[in-house]
Amino acid sequence: MRRIVYLLIFCCIINACEGFLSKSPDSAFDIEIDSEDKVAELLASAYPNASYFSFLEGRTDNVGERIYGERYQLNEAMYFWEDYEQDDLDTPLFYWNSCYRGIAQANKALEVLSRFPKSDRVKALYAEAFLLRAYLHFMLVNIWAQPYRGEASKEILGIPYITKVEKNALPNYKRNNLYDVYELIEKDLKRGITLVTNDFYEHPKYHFNKKAAYAFASRFYLFKADWQRAKQYADYVLGADSKADLKPWYKYEQKYRFNREDLYKDYSATDNPANLLLSTTESRWARNLKTQAYATTDKQMDDIFNKQGIKACADFKNMNLEPCYVFNSSAYPVKDGAYIAKYSELSTYLSVGTKPKGLYNTNILFSVEEVLLNRIEANTMLKDYEAAVNDILNFLQAKYNIVPPCGVSSFTSSGNTALYNNLSPFYGLSIRQISLIQIVLDFRQKEFLQEGLRWFDIRRFNMSIQRNSNNPRYRSLEKDDPRKTLQIPAEAIRQGLEPNYRNNQLYIIR
Repeated sequence: MRRIVYLLIFCCIINACEGFLSKSPDSAFDIEIDSEDKVAELLASAYPNASYFSFLEGRTDNVGERIYGERYQLNEAMYFWEDYEQDDLDTPLFYWNSCYRGIAQANKALEVLSRFPKSDRVKALYAEAFLLRAYLHFMLVNIWAQPYRGEASKEILGIPYITKVEKNALPNYKRNNLYDVYELIEKDLKRGITLVTNDFYEHPKYHFNKKAAYAFASRFYLFKADWQRAKQYADYVLGADSKADLKPWYKYEQKYRFNREDLYKDYSATDNPANLLLSTTESRWARNLKTQAYATTDKQMDDIFNKQGIKACADFKNMNLEPCYVFNSSAYPVKDGAYIAKYSELSTYLSVGTKPKGLYNTNILFSVEEVLLNRIEANTMLKDYEAAVNDILNFLQAKYNIVPPCGVSSFTSSGNTALYNNLSPFYGLSIRQISLIQIVLDFRQKEFLQEGLRWFDIRRFNMSIQRNSNNPRYRSLEKDDPRKTLQIPAEAIRQGLEPNYRNNQLYIIR
């Protein structure tokens, strides 16, 4: 929660990007930033103070309709894949503004740093600014633009990539194409990684430390389908023993069996070696996920945690892993609601009323688990099946104390027509690859429940989603459904930013 201090300070002195494109995102800096310490504080407050967990998780196949669950407009709109324009905690607009605010601050830091002698600390600040600018644009483009598709991305709208401090009151921003956005992200990422260091940080888990930077690189190159680079960056993070720093779910179950609400003390702790980058966000997510109407139900919990496994591996066809994850049941009157207490919550005097603010959660932005799963996927695509399976076995042993007695062929022989129909990324998959990829996706779905990351896999692999709903608002989410890409905020469209298409028609501002 250390970053709350920075957030509160800079909310008072910096109003950058409060409504991106409604005014200059950079022109509202009203203090003089004239020292390395001030630049460091500026960058510390540039990490997103908004969470994407709530609005992305509700769009995934992790959620169903809970009986007697509490109804919130945002939660319901996300469940039916609708556009949502209101500005509040946990909304798409809140996250959009937070990211562009952070980009503005990173650009301001880079401008100021250009005036300083290139000391070791200044180089480290450069690294953090470049990495932040890359990460924030990466998250924006993977929410508000279509997934990357190689050369075809040159014909796809991306997002505005902002690299300079804006001096005009109403800048005329345009959307770069998706290919160029990825090129610019990669350029900033490489600059940052070249200079990144673990020195100078009192609390390195709240900054782009070296492992966090390499974890980001492994995700970026995975999304770009550059398997060799994704593997290389993952190798650095994981070191010689890929299972050493993983979260041991079977031990958590033993420790928290009778006090499950305290799981967050280990799960999101700064001293947990699995957590590589943390961020403090203003969010109602820790409380809403327990009781809201559209969230994980007992059925989803059973389907995801007990009915997935290694299909060609005898007793491990369905792995009953739900007990390891220390689930809680939603409180009365909600029926069939399930959640994991991954999040702590710090509240202030503002945290009252029907839409309380001043609620702070710790979000894990990068973890060792993600990096290991990234490497398994990369090795699968490189056709190094033995290395991929070895990592899966290490994953199972470290997290669940399970070692399936199955050879490589058991992991690569369950591909079938149904999997081909469900998983169709732009680069194509062989039978052996699709079998392993499905296993990786299943473990990602378990590991990052309630964290929104499932949505990126649904988009990358072009999956469809069918809900069990009789609501007249419901239309199943098809593989190439335009609703997989969130609509550009209405205020940005009014200022001239081109909208995303909806059902082959331009978005109309009401």
